[in-house]
Amino acid sequence: MPSGQKSTEAPPEPEIYTRAKSQLENICKDFESNEEKTTEILKRLDPFFKHFDKNILPDEKIEAMKQALLACANLTDAKQFIEEVMSILKPVLDIRESHADKFEEMQAQAMNESGGFTEINRLLSYGKSGPIIHIHAPPGKTMGNSVGNKIVLYREGMRKLAEIVNNDPEVKQVTATSHLVASHPTLFTRAGFTVADIPDEDREKHFTGESREIKMATIDRDEFLKRFLQK
Repeated sequence: MPSGQKSTEAPPEPEIYTRAKSQLENICKDFESNEEKTTEILKRLDPFFKHFDKNILPDEKIEAMKQALLACANLTDAKQFIEEVMSILKPVLDIRESHADKFEEMQAQAMNESGGFTEINRLLSYGKSGPIIHIHAPPGKTMGNSVGNKIVLYREGMRKLAEIVNNDPEVKQVTATSHLVASHPTLFTRAGFTVADIPDEDREKHFTGESREIKMATIDRDEFLKRFLQK
């Protein structure tokens, strides 16, 4: 590029926009009518709207967004539908940039609620399905830059989870399935977990719209208690 000439190339789209659009496109593939699509979008948004700080996103603005989304059911062009929905959701997505800490707290609460997870602490939640306990790690990027503090919270959470497992003889296995497992596998293997790829059908079912690598970490009951249960 010649010296002094300004680039006309648009800046990269924030990741949250890319992921939201990808999830929206998948909803459009899974549902035929726009009415079904808008119903599903509102269903997924409901936990997020519920936990938003009302000083940042008041109820009247949330209601206006809901009504605008419902009106999208009348659109006939598929591309226009996606563009209009993304435009309506822009004020919500922009909060991630202007109030990152509050957005992340809301996101963690909403993800726990929609996923049926029980919070142990800010960095660790869990859900149970028969003999399996699933570990969920809510977003924690805005919780300061101290890695040490996060490690303390993680260890405290795992010790509390070990007590829960110890008191429930039905639990035979503990698992974690996420991008975190894929990006930091040694964090789990050092703690006794086995890390492996997930089946395509599981990714399609549970990680729709997620373009990042996903892996699963597993550990059996005895080994988990051996490593994390305080004597």
